[in-house]
Amino acid sequence: MCKVKKEYSGLPLIECYPGKLNQVFLNIISNAIYAIRKKFEEQEGGLLSITTSFDETNLLIKIADNGIGMDENTKKKLFEPFFTTKGVGEGTGLGLSIAYNTIVKHNGRIEVNSELGKGTEFILILPLIQK
Repeated sequence: MCKVKKEYSGLPLIECYPGKLNQVFLNIISNAIYAIRKKFEEQEGGLLSITTSFDETNLLIKIADNGIGMDENTKKKLFEPFFTTKGVGEGTGLGLSIAYNTIVKHNGRIEVNSELGKGTEFILILPLIQK
């Protein structure tokens, strides 16, 4: 069981490829739900948070979970193609690699905060205007 907490601010329009960003969100949210299920199984307590904000130059999207989290070794390999912590048949290891490359093509960046056993937060930072 997983609750979703949404905190959306009124966002300005940005220059982007919406379909590509949708794929980024889908990959990160899918991984968050996987991590929550691994920790809580069918128990209550899972939380997925999505927060949006912006400043004068960037749009920020934070996607956080209270799932199993990651150790430092996993965090280092996170965006490598074909790296996965999922079992055989559960994932290809391409989702976060694609997400990373998509954000870079938008001249943005991804920050990751994670603690083993506590959860993970992805912060997507995208420029409001492409240069």
